[in-house]
Amino acid sequence: MDRLNRQLTLLSVVLLAIVAFLVLDWERSGESAQLDDDAPPSRDLFDYEAASIVKVTIQQPGVKLQFERREGAWQMVAPVSTIAQTSSVATIIDRFEDLRIDERALEGKPADYGLGESERIELRLEQVDGTAFTVYLGADSPVGYKTYALVAGDDGVHTLSSQVHDLVAKGPDDFRGRDLMAFSPPGAERVRIVQGDREVVYRHDETGWWVGDTGPRASDKALSEYLSSVSGMKVQSFLDGKTPAELGLENPAATVSVKDDSGTHTLRIGPRDESGAIAAVGDIAVRVSAADLDVLLPPETWTGTLLVEAKSWKVDALTIELAGKKLSLTRKAGAWKDAEDKDAPNASAIVDALLELAVDRAGAPTMAGDGGRVVVGLGAENVTVKIGDPDATGGRVARDEAGGPAFTIPAASLQVLDNALAGKILAQEPEADPDHMGGGEMPAGLEELLKGMGGAPPQ
Repeated sequence: MDRLNRQLTLLSVVLLAIVAFLVLDWERSGESAQLDDDAPPSRDLFDYEAASIVKVTIQQPGVKLQFERREGAWQMVAPVSTIAQTSSVATIIDRFEDLRIDERALEGKPADYGLGESERIELRLEQVDGTAFTVYLGADSPVGYKTYALVAGDDGVHTLSSQVHDLVAKGPDDFRGRDLMAFSPPGAERVRIVQGDREVVYRHDETGWWVGDTGPRASDKALSEYLSSVSGMKVQSFLDGKTPAELGLENPAATVSVKDDSGTHTLRIGPRDESGAIAAVGDIAVRVSAADLDVLLPPETWTGTLLVEAKSWKVDALTIELAGKKLSLTRKAGAWKDAEDKDAPNASAIVDALLELAVDRAGAPTMAGDGGRVVVGLGAENVTVKIGDPDATGGRVARDEAGGPAFTIPAASLQVLDNALAGKILAQEPEADPDHMGGGEMPAGLEELLKGMGGAPPQ
């Protein structure tokens, strides 16, 4: 009976707590609605999409800053022609895209709010079709995190929905960027490297990188490392007052171009000297260091040397068919299963072995026959390699279903596939760590610590 009473009492307390929470939440909701009703009416300051803006002009007292989007990146064209810090310009565009302006005008003169003609800042954003948006910005409000503003056709002072004065009050040097090529490595889809008479083009599709439009697979790893390095390069120094044409860069010694979803980013490079080379980023003349030139202009072509390039954790399915034998593996809820939906403990080892399988893409053998295939599942995409007849070396000719010329799978790589089909690639047992797996002696001091906490050391 006492137990039942205690349970009823506990249930009553819980129910009261729930009721109190609901009442409090309702009161807060009502209070918020009341505050929203009391807020002054507002509207969107501008109506544009950030991607459509191609020109930004900031007229500050005594200096005008102008920026233009060129070759996928922002450049400062006034008061000096130089690279702009893309993030600083993009932040202005993004912030003003979402700003709202209070419709109710404030009392007093514009000068009372930092909006006198001699002190205000004019911001003009221009779209690719020539449509422009202009606002005059004054001081930040002392409370409420807002900024005072004037708009065309309205002499009244209004407040914007957040503080933005500091975004446009920076000087030219604060907007200057030092990125040599401002592109996004994950979004890169085409790379072109020209050195004298030698030109190499790499293209990317949903299955990886390729050499040219009809060439073999390229090394995903090499391209990934290259793009990561180039995207992080900085200008060694600016050559203000010089134009690329004056420096002879209309006919450069080398050119590097990277196309991503924002456009094509091109670097024109002059003849190399002891410390590097002059170069042009759009219309901006700069210097590039010798160390960066070594990376920008690789001497080799990155032809792929593996059957399939992928991260093992991305592989969720695998099919190997060869000489009448077949192996099917699928990863379900983190566990590998075979064709009969049974556990496949050696699947990870097979996948690892496959991703290290070497091929020879240097030649251009003739594909013939139908000896099998390898299909690697990568989420929504599959990479399929068709395998043909044996050749004179004991290997087999193969071809990527996605394109490119035929290539050779050497005999040693075929043996790995045969081993996988025969179940001879076994899962490796992890080596036991006696300090972490329960073996060996207990670390010094741990036994006494456990005793002090009331626990007993393991035997």
